[in-house]
Amino acid sequence: MKPSPYSPTNNKKRKLSIIPSSNNLAISVESMMNTNNNYNNIINEPFIDDIIFEILHFLDSLFIIQVCMKISKQWRQISIQIPLSLSLNKHSEQDSLERIKYIANSECLKNLTSLRLYRNHFGDEDIKYITNSKYLKNLTCLDLSDNKIGDEGIKYISNSESLKNLTSLGLNYSYFGDEGVKYISNSEYLKNLTSLDLSENGIECVKYIANSECLKKLTFLDLSDNQIGNEGVKYIANSECLNNLTSLRLCSNNIGIEGIKYIANHECLKNWTLLDLSENEIGDEGVKYIANSKYSQNLTSLDLRRDNIESTGANYIANSKYLKNLTSLNLNGNRILNEGVKYIAESEHLKRLRVLDLSFNRIDNRGIQYIANGGSLKNLTSLKLRDNEIDYEGLIAENVYLKNIVYLDS
Repeated sequence: MKPSPYSPTNNKKRKLSIIPSSNNLAISVESMMNTNNNYNNIINEPFIDDIIFEILHFLDSLFIIQVCMKISKQWRQISIQIPLSLSLNKHSEQDSLERIKYIANSECLKNLTSLRLYRNHFGDEDIKYITNSKYLKNLTCLDLSDNKIGDEGIKYISNSESLKNLTSLGLNYSYFGDEGVKYISNSEYLKNLTSLDLSENGIECVKYIANSECLKKLTFLDLSDNQIGNEGVKYIANSECLNNLTSLRLCSNNIGIEGIKYIANHECLKNWTLLDLSENEIGDEGVKYIANSKYSQNLTSLDLRRDNIESTGANYIANSKYLKNLTSLNLNGNRILNEGVKYIAESEHLKRLRVLDLSFNRIDNRGIQYIANGGSLKNLTSLKLRDNEIDYEGLIAENVYLKNIVYLDS
């Protein structure tokens, strides 16, 4: 017999997005959450549980909460088992506080698995509503980016047993510093994290993360727009606790050639598939270390935006036998010129590229001809050439070698 699809462990999610409206058309969370006493008096239920579950499978979270949970007790009980995803972004300070109170105290959201609260003016004390909630224990994804969360707020999060199931935590652009990083790194309740975003926080001390016994499951780490410098890169490269890391973003961190050497010469790089070193001005020399590293052979995505790279650096990339698995390459905002484009377009090692960004590189029509006639970029599906000196993008659009391109930005 085919097993019933109705199961509390089913992982299918619905996304709920509540967007503020200047015309007062925004959903009232108070009304949305008031589902306790609104059942219709239905004596004979028309559907069995399995059928209701299948119906719910095709509905989004907002409809499930506003309508399905109010139909009857039967519908409510089954609806509560559906994993939900809730987004509350960019609200005023007063509205945000009221909404988070309702969310934290709502029994109908006890199976909420994803909660995104971007730019809601939350402070340290407001976070307590989440960390102390008895109904938010099934959260696996929590995004609190762009709020007013300081070290004390991070402490509440790190010490919350209710958040022990989190696998993804976003704290981009907050108010905490190295002390907050220490709380996260030492948290026994955040040991299941696989994704951590700490970008834009002015963090300097990365050693807490690199030496953390509690963050060993991390596969994705975003430290962009901090101040970790070469010393921070050294901690990451030498870390024995970040062996599961596959994606690392280090955009704009004052990393120089010394830091690039740490990365290129350590085995940690062989586990990474995504590496973002943009806005560090590593130059052609830095590119050379990455391109010549035997540990870079598993990279599929490489971001080198605004890194002061010229045609020589493009040549290093094009001739690298270790970068042959790249499917995405971002060279936006450099100075590779037509010569650099030629190296890339004729490369025998970059044939797997599907996404290529060459915007802001002083490329003219001759560079376009290299791309169109090179033959090595025939697998491209996305090509960005914005803000170059081009007036004949039709050459690409009509080229037989580039027939797979579905996105062309010039």
